[in-house]
Amino acid sequence: MKSYLNLKEEVWDKETCSGCGACVSVCPTENIYFKQQSPVQFDCDECACIIVPTEDGESPISAEFCKVTLYDVNCGACYSVCPRTKERHIFNLEKVPGRVIENYKAKSTLETKNIQSGGVVTAILANAFDEGLIDGAIVMLEDKWTMDPKSYLATSKEDVLKTAGSRYNWNVPILEVLKEAVMVKKLNKLAIVGTPCVINAVYHMMATSNDLVEPFKEAIRLKVALFCFETFDYDKMLKKIKELDVNPWDIKKMEIDKGKLIVSTIHGNVFSIKIDELDGMVRKGCKVCRDFTGISSDISVGNVGTPEGYSTVLIRNKWGKGFFDRTVINGYVSVEGEASLDSVISLSKKKMERKDVEF
Repeated sequence: MKSYLNLKEEVWDKETCSGCGACVSVCPTENIYFKQQSPVQFDCDECACIIVPTEDGESPISAEFCKVTLYDVNCGACYSVCPRTKERHIFNLEKVPGRVIENYKAKSTLETKNIQSGGVVTAILANAFDEGLIDGAIVMLEDKWTMDPKSYLATSKEDVLKTAGSRYNWNVPILEVLKEAVMVKKLNKLAIVGTPCVINAVYHMMATSNDLVEPFKEAIRLKVALFCFETFDYDKMLKKIKELDVNPWDIKKMEIDKGKLIVSTIHGNVFSIKIDELDGMVRKGCKVCRDFTGISSDISVGNVGTPEGYSTVLIRNKWGKGFFDRTVINGYVSVEGEASLDSVISLSKKKMERKDVEF
């Protein structure tokens, strides 16, 4: 029976962890956590900050309370959902950008501030809440003042609109709130929005035969992937942005374009940083990811292949088509023909050139 030790050997120690948070959520003993959620924390007497006495690193940490290693009890939940183990599903990446039954150039019709790349994802979730198709959505919420990101469980249309404009440039363990959604709040119609690694982990949840993962797989209704080449460490990136003399609360948009990170401010200023300069800020686990569009999703969305203010929408199966069609019919999204997939295919192929994980 696999345990967190196998995960540590194959993924954490190799620094290929995607940081998706899947293992944290499905662990029944709460043995796994990221350093920010350390169960051992205390206040600093001098400045009242929170001190987390754990080693620095990008991978989760174990509290050494694993049912398998301590009591030889069957579990293996963490291993079964990880997208980076040697037993992970290997997708057919020879055909890019994966299976697509329809594609669109689309934008949201919702009057919402701060929407990113057409606002289509926000519109899909808002419509799904209105129609009762979902009872929860796991997304990212970004502090509008500091840009500090966190995993967020939205349980209403209003919650979703609050997250509009959140940038998924940051590495955040999106799935860490899944346990709260399923085991605490007993939600059973969840939508999950995330980068390809997150959606790949969700795919594993839904494919595994592990009984301990069953409550989670039965609760997931929709998987929405966001185009992603790589994500950045928040603290390191914030330091770089401050070097531009830009305040985080002044940033309107951040996007990758033609080998540069483009930072646009609310004052109309535009700054660019060469991707090569950001290499030390990229999560190490991103460097082995070869999936740009999230091929295991129901719907993939991004700003590549469409003009400013629009989203490229890839419908991958009938399930995703049902959600998207209802969003369009109800007037939440307007569609203006097909998107151009040349750039999407080009970036997908470029990301495929990365060396896969070796075991």
